[in-house]
Order: sequence, then structure tokens, then C-alpha cells
Amino acid sequence: MTIRRLFIGILLAAVCLSATAYDDHRNTKVDSLEAALKSANPPKGDDLLRTYERLMRGWLPYDTQKASDYGHKALALSYERNGLNIRQNILRYFAQIHYAHEEHDEAIRLFKWALAVVDTMELSGRYTQRNIDDARSCIYGAIGNDYNIQDKHHLAIHYYQLALPIFEKYNWLESQTILYHNIGELYYLMGNFQEAERNYQLSIDKGKESKDSLMIAIAQKGLLRLYVSQDDYEKARHAAEPCYGYYYAHREEEVDDYPVVLASMVRLNLMEGHKNIAAAKVFAKEALSLADSLRFEDKSDVYAAACEVAVAEQKWQQALDYGLRTIRPDSLATSADASCYRLLAEIYTQLGQKDKAREYLQKMYDVMTRYATDHYQSGLSQMEVLYETEKKEAQIAVLDHERSLYRWLLAAAAIAIVALVAGGILMVIVQRRKKALLAARVALEAETKERSILARDLHDGLGGMLSVLRLKMEQGEATLPLLDNIHTELRRTAHHLMPEELLKNGLASALRDFAVSVPGAQFQSVGDIRFQKDVELVLYRCAYELVNNALKHAEAQHITIQLMQHDKEVTLTVSDDGKGMAAGSEGMGLQNIRERIGPYKGRMNIISPKEQGTEINVSIPL
Repeated sequence: MTIRRLFIGILLAAVCLSATAYDDHRNTKVDSLEAALKSANPPKGDDLLRTYERLMRGWLPYDTQKASDYGHKALALSYERNGLNIRQNILRYFAQIHYAHEEHDEAIRLFKWALAVVDTMELSGRYTQRNIDDARSCIYGAIGNDYNIQDKHHLAIHYYQLALPIFEKYNWLESQTILYHNIGELYYLMGNFQEAERNYQLSIDKGKESKDSLMIAIAQKGLLRLYVSQDDYEKARHAAEPCYGYYYAHREEEVDDYPVVLASMVRLNLMEGHKNIAAAKVFAKEALSLADSLRFEDKSDVYAAACEVAVAEQKWQQALDYGLRTIRPDSLATSADASCYRLLAEIYTQLGQKDKAREYLQKMYDVMTRYATDHYQSGLSQMEVLYETEKKEAQIAVLDHERSLYRWLLAAAAIAIVALVAGGILMVIVQRRKKALLAARVALEAETKERSILARDLHDGLGGMLSVLRLKMEQGEATLPLLDNIHTELRRTAHHLMPEELLKNGLASALRDFAVSVPGAQFQSVGDIRFQKDVELVLYRCAYELVNNALKHAEAQHITIQLMQHDKEVTLTVSDDGKGMAAGSEGMGLQNIRERIGPYKGRMNIISPKEQGTEINVSIPL
């Protein structure tokens, strides 16, 4: 969890409470309130309830035990006085205490209890709609923050988006600015760059409306990182100008964010086609000086940027020194560490330490595999929570409608036609809710399938490349170009995108480049072969899997990849001179291929005489 994400989460909660925030940092108000309790004429009734609530809020940042003591008194008195608004505040403060202690399940339970109290406030008719909306949006934002801290991206976005319409209704610009930025950050972490960009831009627009220069710069920082990761130089440069200008002017206040911006400026100046190593070196030097002198939490990004400069200068030992500072214990490694592992593998290769290079390649593959699995399981779990929430809301809605209709039918029981109409209305309501539940289930199943495909593609695409890389390293051949390809493939696969060469120039070009990187492989095709993109991607993945099998299992020395287009179908053929396949030895890789081509009515034919190599033909009708 980054410092900025934590700061933004806390800031959002502060914004929601801004109308009544306690801003006296000397505790003088707390002291005077406690003195009032001990006076000859202490507060009573509703005044006492408000006093307890203010004391809890006042002690919250300094002494959670005292805050809790006053909170329990306030909670008990709120039931006696029927103080619903203060009750939901107290529950929210208790949730914040558990949130601060990372007791997330209890915090979420209390936040949702507070939401139930807000529902009662609305039914009571004793509170204004603005007061109800303010309380509800504050709780939605707080729940979103809690899920954000837990890296439960789907749930966090869900609750942030519940708060947004309320912020828009009252034109609370600062809250909208922060919320759009938070959502942009979450979409970036999920690999949905299009939605990340859209929400960052919305944050900038709202920041301009509210004239909040800090929030504009924070969103520009997100855009800069996004565009650099997409290798979009012009957009990155455009975002860098206002972003760097703000953080440079406020470098003494923004001591945590300024080095992060400098790291992005390093990468901007190392982008292909626009390299300015001298400028990158200046930014890296300043970032390093700040990293050494300041105590901000995560310095790995700064060291990674310095490592990238040293790699660009081919100063391999210096690059290794910086690269080793970026890594964390394996148990703490995330997908972000994969890039650091890739750099270290490249550096060790250049230093001739092949065993270390292989070690970090394996680490890179392991962390991405774990990330894909964890991401899949976490996403599935979150979708199930959302589905169950939708189901409960649907059931409650149906019950509410049933009760109201039942009362109405009793009053009009003598009129049969009214009863029939009422029955029809009830059926419509039930059918609508059933459709809503069905839509939620379909969305859940689609999410599960999508993540299964992502995990499989991560294995299939990178598995073949890593096998080739290991073989090339063992044979002492150049590996830097293939390392770059692996890095690109890793990013493309993790973000659900097509391989870059395939995206730009088509299947034949992508397979030709792949064959060049495989020892003993050659590619053959006839004519300018282009199909619809999904068919090209399917055949591309099939080729990777078949070549990977030939290298890993058949011990092949020569591999031929052929692509031929006929009038009504396209055929991919991969043949090798390996030891052939035993009867009934079809493994997971070939099963994956059958699953890939099945929806396209494709077929696979295997020819494998004993000890005479293997030829596999994959055909898809056009």
C-alpha cells in the first residue's frame, strides 16, 4: 500500500466530515467539555448526548481508549434519546478505530451498521435529505477506503461510485476530485488503463473547478505514470509539464511524492525514440539524494529508476547495486516487483552470472503466476460479495413491495379487478428482480471466465518465452532482445492486451519475429495473411504452446512454423524433429489449444510416428 493511497483515503474521510471537523489540536475543547461534565450544572438529555459524541470525536486522534469510553456512553444514550444521527456518527468513529488497527472485518461490520441507522433516519422523517445524504456518502467513502487499503479493488470502486452521485447532487467539488482520483488509481492497478485515464481526467476537471492545485497535480502524476507505462511519449510529456512544475515548486512540502515524480521523469527521458540519458541522469541524481536524506516509506521506485539509467549507460555493476535495493522478501513481492526481477535478470546476464539470471527470471515468473492466481481469487471473491449484496437487496425490495401491496389489497379486497391488477404488479416486480439477479450471476460468471483466460494466457504466453530464454542462456546466445520481448509480453498479458507485434502488423509478422528468437526455428508463409483479430490471437497462442511443447518435451533441434490460408480456412502447422509423442500423452497444453479453437469450430490433427518427430496442424474455418 503506498503512502499516497493511504493519505487519499484518510483525506476523503476528512472531506466528508469537513462540515463538523474537529480542528483544535491542543485539546482545549475536549478539556472544556470534560470540565462541563463535572460542573455544578452538567449537560442533560440531548445536550449530554452531543457532549459525549464531541468528546469521542475530540479524543479519537489522541487516545482511542478515552474515545471508546465516551463512545460507549454516547451509544447507550442514543437509544434512550433516539438520537439516530449521533448514533451513526458514533458507529462510524468506532469503525475508524478498528480501521486504524487493521481490523478490517470489524470496521466494515460497523460501517454497515451505521448505514442501517441512516436508513432508519430516512424512514423516521425527522432529518433533512441533505443530512441523510451527507451521512450516507461519508460512510460509502469510508467503506471504499477500507476496501482500497485491503486491495479489494472491485468493492472499493463499487462503494466510491455509490458516493459519487451524492457528491454531484450537492456539487461537492473537492470530494468529487478526490474520489475520481481514487477510482483512477484503482483502475490503473487493475490494468484498465482506459478507465484509469478517464477518471484521472475527471479528477483534473473537478480540481480546476474548485481551483485545487494540489489535487490537479496528484491526478497529473497518475496520468504521467500511466502514459509512461503505455510508451506514449507525447501524452506523457504533456502530463509531465504541469505535474513536475507543481511538485518542483512545492518540493519541500510534498516530500513523499516529489521523488516519485522524479522517477517518472527519469523514465520519460529513457523512452525509446526520445532518449535523453543526460536529463534522465539529472532527475535520478536528485531523486537519489532525496531518498538518502528523507525517510519516506517506499524508496524502491527511486532505486529502480536509477537502475534503469545505469542499464541505459551499460554500467552493469552500478545497475546491480541499485537493482538489489529494489527487491523485497519473496513473501511480500507483488506484480510491481516483476519489473525489478526482469532488470536484475538482464544485469546478471550481462555480468555473465547465468545462474543468478535464471534465478530472477524464475522469480519474475513465480510472482506473476501468484499475482494472476491471487488476483483471480480476490476478484472472484469480491464479485461474489457484490452478487450476494445484490441478492439481499433484491429480496428486501420484493418483501417491501409485497407488504405494501398486501396492505393495499386488504383495503380493496371487494374489487376483484383491483386484486388482479395488484397481482400483476407484484409479478412484474418479482420478474424484474429475478432479471436483476440473473444479470448479476451472468456478470459473475463472465468475470470468472475472463480471469481464467487471463491466468491461462499468462502461463501459455510467458511459458514459451521463458523456455526459449533458458535455452539461449545455456547456449551462451544473446538474450537482451528476448528479455525485452518478455517484459512487453508480460505487461500486455497482465493487462488483457494483445501482443504488440501482433497488434501492429498481424499474425505472420508476429510469428516471424518469434521464430527468429527460437534456436533452430524457421517460419514460412505465403501471401499477405490477415484475419480478424481474435482468430489471429488464438493462432498466435497456439503457436507459442506448440513450440513450447517441442522445446520442453520433444527435445527438438529444428522446428518449422508454417501459416497457410486456403479459400475457406487457415492452417497453422508446427513440426519438429524431436522424439515424438507417446500414444495418449496429450497434456494440458494441447487441451488448452482444443479449448481455444473449439468456439471457432477449429480442429487439431497430430501426426507423430515413434522417434520420427511430430507435426501438429491447427485449422480454423474462415
